[in-house]
Amino acid sequence: MSLLSRPILPNLFLFLTRMLVLNLLVHPTYAVDQDVESRTPNPIAAESIAEAQQSALRTTSSHTFSFQDVYEINLNLNIPGDIECVATEADTITVALEKQTQATHTGHDLAIRSYFDNISVTGTKDNGTLHLKVQLPGDDGTQASPVPFSSIENLPATFDGQLRLKCTVKTPSDVSVKLQSKAGEIRVQGIRGKIEIKTETGNVHLNETLGNYNVNLTSGNIKGKILLTRGQNKLETKNGAVELTILDPVAAPMDITAQGGNILLQLPKDYAIDALLESEKRQVVINLPAQIESDTALAIVNEGGPLFRLKATQGISLLQSMPAESQRNGQTDTEPASLLDAAYPVPRAEKPPVIDGNLSELVWQAASALSVFQNAEGTEASNDLTETFLMWDDQNLYIGVVAHIPNSQLPRVSQTQRDSPIWEDECIEILIDANPRTDVYHHLVINPIGALFDQQVNTPGAASFQFAPTDVQFAMDQQTQKTNFEGDRAWDSEAEAATQINATSWTLEIAIPRETLEKPAQLNSQNSSELKDISLFNIHRKAQLITKDTENFVSTTQREYSYWFPTYYDEHPWWPHLPHEYTAPLSEYIAPAMGVLRFERRSPFPSETFATEAQFRVASIEIEGNTVMPTQIIQQQIPIRPGDVITSTQLSWLLAELRNQDRFQDTRLETKQVPTDGVEGELPAAIGLLIKVTEAPTIFAREIKIKGNRSFPMAFIRRWFDLKSGYLAVDGIWLKQQLIADFYLNRGYEFATVTYEIVGDVLTFTINEGTLHEVRFIGNNRISREELLTALNIETADTDEKPNSLNSDVYHRSLGQSKINQMRRQLSANNEDFKSIQNWRVQREGGKNIMIVEIEEQPRANTSGFPILQFNRVHGLVLGAGGTLATRLTTQRAGKEQLFGAISRGFSSETWDYHAGLEKSFFTRQSLKVGASVYKLTGISSNAALSSGNVNLSAAYYGFDLQDYYRRQGVQGWVTYAPSEWHYLRLELTTEAHDNLSKSTDWSYLNRNQVKRGNARIDRGVLEGVALIYAFDTRDHKSTTRRHFHTYASANERTQRGWRGQFGIEIVSGDYVFNLYQFELIRYTRLFGPHHLHVRVGGDFSDAPLPTQRLLHLGGGANLRGYGFNRFAGDNRLLLNLEYRFIKEVTLPESDAVLGWTLSCFLDSGRAWWYDDVAFPDFGEFTAQFNTAIGVGCSVFVDSSGGLGPLSVALEVAEPLSASFSLRDPQIILRLDRIF
Repeated sequence: MSLLSRPILPNLFLFLTRMLVLNLLVHPTYAVDQDVESRTPNPIAAESIAEAQQSALRTTSSHTFSFQDVYEINLNLNIPGDIECVATEADTITVALEKQTQATHTGHDLAIRSYFDNISVTGTKDNGTLHLKVQLPGDDGTQASPVPFSSIENLPATFDGQLRLKCTVKTPSDVSVKLQSKAGEIRVQGIRGKIEIKTETGNVHLNETLGNYNVNLTSGNIKGKILLTRGQNKLETKNGAVELTILDPVAAPMDITAQGGNILLQLPKDYAIDALLESEKRQVVINLPAQIESDTALAIVNEGGPLFRLKATQGISLLQSMPAESQRNGQTDTEPASLLDAAYPVPRAEKPPVIDGNLSELVWQAASALSVFQNAEGTEASNDLTETFLMWDDQNLYIGVVAHIPNSQLPRVSQTQRDSPIWEDECIEILIDANPRTDVYHHLVINPIGALFDQQVNTPGAASFQFAPTDVQFAMDQQTQKTNFEGDRAWDSEAEAATQINATSWTLEIAIPRETLEKPAQLNSQNSSELKDISLFNIHRKAQLITKDTENFVSTTQREYSYWFPTYYDEHPWWPHLPHEYTAPLSEYIAPAMGVLRFERRSPFPSETFATEAQFRVASIEIEGNTVMPTQIIQQQIPIRPGDVITSTQLSWLLAELRNQDRFQDTRLETKQVPTDGVEGELPAAIGLLIKVTEAPTIFAREIKIKGNRSFPMAFIRRWFDLKSGYLAVDGIWLKQQLIADFYLNRGYEFATVTYEIVGDVLTFTINEGTLHEVRFIGNNRISREELLTALNIETADTDEKPNSLNSDVYHRSLGQSKINQMRRQLSANNEDFKSIQNWRVQREGGKNIMIVEIEEQPRANTSGFPILQFNRVHGLVLGAGGTLATRLTTQRAGKEQLFGAISRGFSSETWDYHAGLEKSFFTRQSLKVGASVYKLTGISSNAALSSGNVNLSAAYYGFDLQDYYRRQGVQGWVTYAPSEWHYLRLELTTEAHDNLSKSTDWSYLNRNQVKRGNARIDRGVLEGVALIYAFDTRDHKSTTRRHFHTYASANERTQRGWRGQFGIEIVSGDYVFNLYQFELIRYTRLFGPHHLHVRVGGDFSDAPLPTQRLLHLGGGANLRGYGFNRFAGDNRLLLNLEYRFIKEVTLPESDAVLGWTLSCFLDSGRAWWYDDVAFPDFGEFTAQFNTAIGVGCSVFVDSSGGLGPLSVALEVAEPLSASFSLRDPQIILRLDRIF
């Protein structure tokens, strides 16, 4: 807060503040003593008293030991605490013990500090081992000083779990360590020696350590970057995960166990090991050159080496890491020493694959497999395994994806059209920049049934919520959805995509033409060679599962967002387009986070990686164990034929592909040597393949039929869900049935059901798209059920009616919403008892499909009230209240009744005012109202130049009351007919008596001693009048005001276009006889942009002299600005207002309110004349009699949604155009509303 806006505190508040500070100063504060050996100054003593009272109690003791003849450090922390062991360049061992807890601000703090002072670290040497022990008070049998705790077990209860111990050991690097902790984090950095760690609860972090490892955790994760030496290593966690990066090519035997978690090893490119893999979920990802023996689950990586025994509950991943030198230089996976050094090689395809969603073709075996997907932050592997394969040729980039579906869950599918919002489904999103020398990239999205969205992205940016999941869009404030992101949806990738859905996964195969991706280079040639054959690429999976309650149709969305290359953006993990900072040679490149691909020019088949692998010629393929599927059919589905030359790696791949098929529960592969007739050495050794299968429950479907579909064509359903005749696994059929049913539900067919039956060799899917059986209405008491059903106009079916009967409507959510909207419109127009539809829903109950609509009816009586608070010099302070009572006591078509009344009392004049009446309305569309009232009111004889609020303010605060008042007492009747909402015709009959009022008070807040002006006399008498008024209003922004329970149009600051006007005639008889003709016409015109021109023309003409209280005036802020209030008077009046306005509006963030401001310049001109004067003399004299003023103004306004109208403040400066024209003494007007 600035000094200018800081409020001045009252004296009493300052006094209380000083007393509070003095009170705080007398509370005792204690410094936290430091250990004698550390001698560090106490930091709390330098802080303020308030901070000291809130701080923690903390002490640190430090001990130093000689490193001479020390080869091992043994630390056993038998109490909860953290351990950190760090290698340093010093020649001594330093042990720091930090003790901390929260201060209690009581006498216990002294005891706690005393206890802390008696916790120490002892060290003893024994045969080259330094044994470190944390010594607690009383552990040695002595009582150092009185403390309230007998043992460490009492601490947690006394400290309320706030005690924190941390032991930091700094030692030369060449030493073995043995660390043991009860619970806490253990970190080891830079140690070069044997490392033994054991803890019950906590994580272990290893950072650039070298040696043999023996790590055992009961619960926790093991993470780090390590180097190995010769010898056995064992790492085990009974409840956690293991994630390690090995920094150099040296391998050593290792046993790793991760019960309840994953194993992730990042290995150098040429790392050679034998890996024995045991994953309970059978999720194994290897992107290093490897041969896998199917019988033993042994993976021979880079021709083999020391044995790694890897056992995990979840997945096992062996991935290629960056060179260790890059990591030691502090560079991360996203920032290698050279960005292009981390490029993933993409092999050239020997032949193009068939794009059918089947990745079992042999050509895919040679594709490059990407590493395991991670979450957006890059901190952990995804739960939903996703495998991605890449290859290319001169025409296309080929991408294959296997998206595993855990626990037989269903991927969400709803979109079928190209460029529809595919991202609302389970989907794969691809980002690719085939030419990083340009400033555009491309974005493709594909769902499990092959629907494709593609766009060219010209500008990346923050999250665009049109791409957000539906429930996220609903939760966001639309006003905050602003982004620089710019995509061109008209771009066509010309990609060919196909998908297949299996029981445990769905697969994607897509060919993207390279010529649609690559654009001419626009950068200089310096980077051309460096970026040759380089593309930026990322692939992202939105795993989405929708679980529905089939009775109440309540959906639950489960999502996981995973990336090959993390975006490091966790606020909106569904958004892959946030700009990312790149290193050279792309440091000036603006694009989202993408990895680097390098397209290899030489064909990788046979690969150099596998050049030393033994090759075999397939002599024969035999199938054993099949009882349903013929051998010939199985052989046709195997991508290897007799005569093909294959490797052992390809055999392992073949076995894995067969195991992934739904039709087989288990598959085993055996080989046998076959003698050849050729010369030995000319051809690879011939082998025979024996494939032993155990079939899953399978049927043969010669024909597949689809019945009951009315909304989607049969051919589309067949194509979307890959319904083909042949041998089909029963599990696969069940999955397709569930997918079709879920598709209907996601498209809004909430009652849809899908069943299947197998009769002979015909498989039939029967779709019941769902119809309504019953409609229930809640809350309708006066509106009949028949009228509600007529307004809803939706067909229902009998429960015993045949499904999908043409006699009833197929129900879906959009149909229900449109019928509800139609019902709302019809009831609003035709039934005055109807107020709103509060809610509607559908549910299944007892085998019936039911729609429930909650109706809210208008109450039989509505009441409203308002206070009356006024001040003037004839009554003084005026207090009172008023209100309305709207009832519906008569029949529906007779409309409603409204009783109104108000009563107030002037405390100085000791008189009462009252107003009471009744109005009856008829019809709704063309409203007709008839009413009557009786009243005794205080009238204003100067035509209400200011609003009542301004009048009361000027009279009560300043004492300047410009109005004159008189008594009005009488009765009035009226009839109002409104053919539409924008115009009405009103007939009024009035009889009232006018009388004088006298000043009763001289009080005002300012100028209290000033004698106020007396109240002017009027022409007393009785007036009987008939008035006919026609008014219309077509403005874009309207406002109304209520005076004496009648509604009138009023000015609105936001009005920019339209018409407003009124024409009237009043015939008066009684003590005064005259006819008064009135008109007012206002036009609002938008010129261009924020520029507007507004014009008002008005006039009042009488055919006889008017009584004093009915005279017509000009002058003041309401009509003729620049002149004094009521400067001109007469029996006739003519007025012109011409105004240019510059209007600007903005919508306030996180609100529907509109803030605006205006600048204006205006010209006002008018004339008032008496009955006896010549109304229209010659033109020169006529124009000379007009009084004209010019001026400028500005205003600020706020308009909230649903409010009564804008709140505004305006300042105007006006000057009359007369012989004495001068800018030295202008009229300054401060107003709270607009003039017209």
